[in-house]
Order: sequence, then structure tokens, then C-alpha cells
Amino acid sequence: MKKNTLLKVTTTSLATVVGLSLAAMPAYAEDPVKDGGVTSSKGDITFEKNTSTTEPKDPDTGKPIVPVDPDPVNPTNGPLSIDYISNIHFGTQKISGSTETYYAELDQVKDKDTGAVMDRPNMVQITDDRGSNVGWKLTVKQEGQFKNGTSELDAAELKFENPTLKSANKNATNTPEAKAMTLAPGGAASDVMIANANQGMGTWYDQFGSDIDSAKQSISLRVPGDTAKVEGKYETTLTWTLTDSPA
Repeated sequence: MKKNTLLKVTTTSLATVVGLSLAAMPAYAEDPVKDGGVTSSKGDITFEKNTSTTEPKDPDTGKPIVPVDPDPVNPTNGPLSIDYISNIHFGTQKISGSTETYYAELDQVKDKDTGAVMDRPNMVQITDDRGSNVGWKLTVKQEGQFKNGTSELDAAELKFENPTLKSANKNATNTPEAKAMTLAPGGAASDVMIANANQGMGTWYDQFGSDIDSAKQSISLRVPGDTAKVEGKYETTLTWTLTDSPA
């Protein structure tokens, strides 16, 4: 009897100990097998200097144009370039003893695709494809007075008015500043366009006259009545300089 009682107690104690030990062990969830994963890839782009020539275009349509002028201005190359400048023609005028103001003829260009000849305001076209966004400046200098052989148009005054800026990017907000100019023959250069930092990127057009009608009186040559004049063509040279900073 004592042996049975002792055995019973011992069995009960072992069961209790085993139960407590199992209860104290943490429950581990089975690790699921994971599908997919994470990795990475790369993208890249390489830039090189743009040394091509930008052809002249119509500021309103963006279509390529060809100057009708038999002596067109040579464009400059490179990422900052003068693409087009209109020559200024005042036509043939009667000699006068009175002070007269003559207005430049409209520029004539051909649509490169159709060959159609069009009247357009005289203009300058500039392109900045450098990508540095540091700005630029365009100036013009009248090298001397209008001359015909030894005869000069003393005190004649060449004036550019109503500058109107247009961009190849119709939504552009990086607009440079355009200036009206009265040139001093043989004197200092005059500012034409100034693009400060973060201005003037891409292609810009500076028209003298907002439309055909205003362009007809936007470039003028005033000649005093008492200036001596002889028959023949009077000419001057305008030097346009584009620098790579607005300073």
C-alpha cells in the first residue's frame, strides 16, 4: 500500500513538471518560403558639347527659312551662337536738302520647304545650347558713318526701336532683356540683348517691331538737311558681338 501511494505521487509530480516545462517553451511559427525579392538597376546619360550650326527659323512658325538677301550675314558656330542677323537696307532715296528720316525695308526670307518669299521684321536670332545657364550678352557697334567713297553722311543717326522678343519655346519664362539702340558711328558698342544667369537658354529672336506694320518704322536713319550728299550707295558696317556672360 505504501509502495502504491508513493508511486502514484511520483507519477503525478512528473506529469506536472513535464506540463510546466512544455508551457514555458515559446511557440515558433513555421517560416514561410518567400517569393520575389529586391534588387536595383541604373540609368545614365552622357552629354557632349554641341558644335553644330543652328539654322535660321521663322519666329512665329518655327519653320526653317533662307535669306533672300544676296549677301547674308555669316552665322557663328558652337553652343552659343549668332544664327541670323538681317542686313539693313534703306533702299534708293531722292537727294534732299531737308532733314529726312528713312525707314529700313522689311527683311525678305524664303520658306525652306515651299520656297515662298515672305516679308518679315528685321531680326537677330541667338541660340544658347551650353547648358551652363550663366547668361550672355549681344552688342552692336557701328564701325563708322555711312560712306560713299570720300563722302560721309555727317551727323546721320541710325536707330533701332520696338525690340520684341520671341522664343522657340512658346512657354519659356527665362526671357532675356532686349534694348532699343541709337548707334554712335565709330563710338562704343550698344547693348542689344542681355541674358542674366538662368535666362536666354535655347533659341531667341529679337525682332524690331512686334508685327509687320510696326516693323515698317522700327529701324530708321535720320539724315540732316545740311549734310552733303552725292549720288551713289552709302554703306556702313555693323559689328555684332556675342559674349558668354552678361557682364
